[in-house]
Amino acid sequence: MEISNFAFIVTNDCNFNCSYCYQKKEKKYMKNATIEKAVAFFYPFLKEREGEIYVVFYGGEPLLAFDAIKHAVFLIQDKNKEEKKKFEFSLTTNGSLITDKNLEFFNLHRFSIMLSFDGMTQDIARKPGSLEPTRELIQRIQRYPGIKFSTNSVFTPATIAHFSDSLQYIITSGGNKIEYSLSTIEPWDLAALDILKEELKRLTDFLLLYYREKGIIPVTYFRPREGNPKQGFFCSGGRDRMAVCPDENLWGCYLFHDFLRDKQESNDYCNYSFGNLDDFMENHDTIYPRILDNYSVLSQDCFFTEKQFCFLCKEKDHCVVCPISAAYSTSFIGKIPPWICCIEKMQKKEKERFLREIP
Repeated sequence: MEISNFAFIVTNDCNFNCSYCYQKKEKKYMKNATIEKAVAFFYPFLKEREGEIYVVFYGGEPLLAFDAIKHAVFLIQDKNKEEKKKFEFSLTTNGSLITDKNLEFFNLHRFSIMLSFDGMTQDIARKPGSLEPTRELIQRIQRYPGIKFSTNSVFTPATIAHFSDSLQYIITSGGNKIEYSLSTIEPWDLAALDILKEELKRLTDFLLLYYREKGIIPVTYFRPREGNPKQGFFCSGGRDRMAVCPDENLWGCYLFHDFLRDKQESNDYCNYSFGNLDDFMENHDTIYPRILDNYSVLSQDCFFTEKQFCFLCKEKDHCVVCPISAAYSTSFIGKIPPWICCIEKMQKKEKERFLREIP
């Protein structure tokens, strides 16, 4: 067991109620005792990959459990005094609870912060009145040189008409590392897909002009891939990552926690849960390889749509579909709805156009 990405889901609670959110909110918070057990047990199994070990904090809204985050960071650093492993801490937040005290802590410990910000749809999809404070937060965070900063925006069929304008708004507000997601909670009909097609073209045109002027590609999807060409998607859940949640259950990836936590009688729950932390600590030699076998089939070659298996598709090596994200639409891990295939092809076409036209 060599884990390079360990996630603490410090709370299931959130102070926002985003229209597209798939998470089931509960007033559950991770206890210090859980953090202490997880750090003590997993520390020897934390191995550097590409030079670092990533410790990630998720919610809900993780800053509702800021004390738990601090406790985990201090424990890991104390444990690491002799070995000097290279850790990078990160969290994803809606930004509404960030204070100067938080930022000083994140700057001191060199955190990566991903800010959830939907640009022009912020007041519609996330929380009324949060657009301007979040825009100002972008500039505020970037005054701290120790913080690596990025944003992520989510769009649905109802908000996709604002896609290009929203990302342009974030770029002109100071964002220079921007990710986006297209919600899989609801189906995308032909009208929504047509709008997305035009919005992707508009965004590509803007990014070409922006690159020629600034020499920067702020939207990460459009950046050239580094290293060897990717040969299809595979889920690394369990292989090099693990997540612990407030009830002390362990998962190969934090996304499985939300999708399966209410399905305890299902086969999927039994297949993908590494069980309770205490049981895993005692019996990991047998539990880990048995459950890891189930994660090993989560690759693009093993997925399928209503029409065919993905290994038969000539686009499969360029396709990146998270099996859990797709399952929110199909209710079946590994089954991909047809409109996701359309979205993947549209995005690939515009990225290829962008890369052809830049120097």
